[in-house]
Amino acid sequence: MITYQDKIVQNITKQFDGMSKIEVYDILQKIESLLLDFNTPIQFKEIKNALETSSRKNNVTAVDEYGYCYLDDCCQYLNIYKIKSLFPTFLGGESLYFTIPGQYELIHYDNRNIEEAFSNMHLEPIVSHFLKYNPVKKRNPKTKRLLLLELFDQIDP
Repeated sequence: MITYQDKIVQNITKQFDGMSKIEVYDILQKIESLLLDFNTPIQFKEIKNALETSSRKNNVTAVDEYGYCYLDDCCQYLNIYKIKSLFPTFLGGESLYFTIPGQYELIHYDNRNIEEAFSNMHLEPIVSHFLKYNPVKKRNPKTKRLLLLELFDQIDP
């Protein structure tokens, strides 16, 4: 018979399906350090508010008077940003931009720009092979993470 705690562990670990172990360890460490600031019993609303507040402080930057950008995801080789405008986008799709280490200008996230950014780098053959078979905006259906970032996470720096 499975205990109550084991059921909770199953429900939580179900969220890790498809992730690498290092990502899971990073998340668990973040959860552990986050819980230090809260009293028992744990209130999800308090944790959610704290995460949203800290995320806004650390990751949101004004682009101009008509919008802002925020860090959507990152790995050791690439930072992905989303642009949110105060005006609705009629064309649809995501407004994704990226930077690579040592570069601070946002570049539109598309196949051509990614290929140019990684040309003359040790990752060039890997990126070229990836883009030959996948569009750059393709996501993992389980984790909803960009496949290129998942690929980069598997490469040692």
